[in-house]
Amino acid sequence: MIGFAWRPPGLVIVSLFALGVWSWNVFAQTPSSTSASEQVNWDQVLQVSGVNEVLQQANLLIDQEIRNLEKTPLGFDSSDLLTLQQSFREQLGSEQLKRAIVADLQRQFSASEIRQLQSILRSKELQQLQQLQARLEKAEVRKAIRSYKVKIRESAPSSNRLELLTSLDHLLRQSSMETALKVQLRKQLLAVVSQMKTKQVFTEEMLDEQLLDYRQEVEAKISENALHAYLYLLKRTPSSRVRDLLVSLDEPVFDAYMDICLRAMEASFLKARQRLQDKMQLAES
Repeated sequence: MIGFAWRPPGLVIVSLFALGVWSWNVFAQTPSSTSASEQVNWDQVLQVSGVNEVLQQANLLIDQEIRNLEKTPLGFDSSDLLTLQQSFREQLGSEQLKRAIVADLQRQFSASEIRQLQSILRSKELQQLQQLQARLEKAEVRKAIRSYKVKIRESAPSSNRLELLTSLDHLLRQSSMETALKVQLRKQLLAVVSQMKTKQVFTEEMLDEQLLDYRQEVEAKISENALHAYLYLLKRTPSSRVRDLLVSLDEPVFDAYMDICLRAMEASFLKARQRLQDKMQLAES
């Protein structure tokens, strides 16, 4: 869930969705010969659907990983770290990931699917959730959520309520996308460090195995934080209205949209690792 996972000190937790009121003229004024998919203001779609909030973390997470690497006894000097940081940002920064996602959406989404997606993102139920999540911009609300986490340990919500809000997080797909971003970045760092320091090339299977515990830890933390935030923000929202939101989101076109975003992001990291291997093999030949 965007905004609910742990952040480095100084970063502000933000809403899952873009804050404020958005105009829904997602079709730009372009020549009629241009395909419907190319006419869409995809940047706005990514913003309102919450995907953009995940992507905006990329540069901050890159900087965080470089700072962590600086603390290790691996022998990276300041020049090495700067080169790594610049390389990661150039290949896997927020804007680069966004361009990769938009390119895939333009290729794969039809005009009909775009209209269906637009309708989902304009639903009153989703707009109501956006209004609630706008409160996350306030520090006192984030503090209240932390206090609320302690409170519900003593008086836990019903299992039905927990299941309902867990389903909401699952349908929105933001927790899974944020988890994927963090894991992919850690995989990238592991692959680069192993090749630079040991000349060893890790396969994708080896990388996944090395980071299995990390993935589980990150996934659990992000999902837990998302659930607590939902419990707090929606504590006065009847379960019937939450179910209405679930129904509005439980559409194949929304799931397909999130699938494309997730796959395109992960593919960007995979391509970067493949380029690194090709470079290393060329240097050795």
